[in-house]
Amino acid sequence: MVNDEKSRVTLDCRMLAKRREAHEYLAEKLDFPEYYGKNLDALYDCLSGVKGEIVFLHADEIDVSYAKKILRVFEDAQKKYHGLVITYEDGQS
Repeated sequence: MVNDEKSRVTLDCRMLAKRREAHEYLAEKLDFPEYYGKNLDALYDCLSGVKGEIVFLHADEIDVSYAKKILRVFEDAQKKYHGLVITYEDGQS
């Protein structure tokens, strides 16, 4: 899990379209605990312990409402938990 100011995790927004798969992906990438409830409320709760940078790739390509809801949860958490930094990149190298 991202746990310090220098940590950085990259997430591909294309993996966030389907609820079940999105939460499995997030749990794996962010190393959430086994008890992670795999819903938006649980995501917000787990983000309280995340510190560092979360980089979202391909956010401009998503048009699925569930993926947009997930991004809103991250943005809301960033406002409350100041150790969490959200950035967006287009994914092009």
